[in-house]
Amino acid sequence: MKAYLEQQYDYHVWANEKVFDRLKELPEEVYTREVQSVFSTIHKAMEHIYVIDSGWLDLMASGGVSEMTPAYIERLQASVKRLTDATAGKNAAQMQELFRELAERFRPCLDGLHNLEGLCAYGAFEARYADLIQHVVNHGTYHRGNIAAMLRQMGHSGTQTDYSLYLYTMKR
Repeated sequence: MKAYLEQQYDYHVWANEKVFDRLKELPEEVYTREVQSVFSTIHKAMEHIYVIDSGWLDLMASGGVSEMTPAYIERLQASVKRLTDATAGKNAAQMQELFRELAERFRPCLDGLHNLEGLCAYGAFEARYADLIQHVVNHGTYHRGNIAAMLRQMGHSGTQTDYSLYLYTMKR
């Protein structure tokens, strides 16, 4: 199962790379153009994926949090602000670099997870580490779909990030 989840995460990283590579082919203003969609800009969508991936990494790396104390909530809010501030004004190439750095931090966490069936607490909620990793991948897939729709709305094509294409690409 561990190899499968690592492959899933590798797919997530690959798909993010594909999206950034496509964004860098387009006029730079496309990345920050406001649209009526789930997110106001593609930058905001990528920022969201980055912040949420970072949060799940921190949670899993720390072994979870059993109580949602006011102090924990305050630290969480400060972390979201810090991460959001770190992405402010970044173009697609700069955000791609932040995503690469995040992936480099994520991999040791995956390597260190020896009990994927173990539970990771998030207050009253508990989930298996395996499910949290799958959630990170699914969350990214969902929002990459939002980005593809936003690009279409602006008159541009997206890029194919299907899992089957990833598998085909990796077999070549």
